[in-house]
Amino acid sequence: REDATHQRAERAANPCDALYQAGIKSVQAPHHVYSTTTMKGGKPQTGEAIFDGKSEYLRLNGKWMHSPMTQQEMLAAAQEKLKTHPDTCTPAGDAIVGGQAVGVYKARNNEMGTNQTVRILKSNGLMQGGTLTLPDGSVVEPRYDYGNVQAPAGVH
Repeated sequence: REDATHQRAERAANPCDALYQAGIKSVQAPHHVYSTTTMKGGKPQTGEAIFDGKSEYLRLNGKWMHSPMTQQEMLAAAQEKLKTHPDTCTPAGDAIVGGQAVGVYKARNNEMGTNQTVRILKSNGLMQGGTLTLPDGSVVEPRYDYGNVQAPAGVH
């Protein structure tokens, strides 16, 4: 009887929960994020962020700096989404990306007017990457790497 109740609860869970859980887990894991941002009508620009397990670093205009947001603030923001559910999400199937099995989700943030495709690694539930389309047509494409993550040289 308990199993049937649990299964019904899982089926009734919001499809966004998988995205939010992956976001929470990814924020806490050491990671290196590579991103490409293409402004509408502009040239692609690259960016990077690194979390080495202690601090978050951002590369802006070719220079590394500490993130203005603390790790606790990022985690709190990720956890808040799980409570407020600002998005409408739909599972969009499975795929193989970079030789890894991923679950694919579509998400629409109705407050911000953004549309997103998010890929979550099947092996560990962490974010793998995706595409975020902003209301003005600009596109941000992040890709996560969790191996051998180290703070950038020369940033204290």
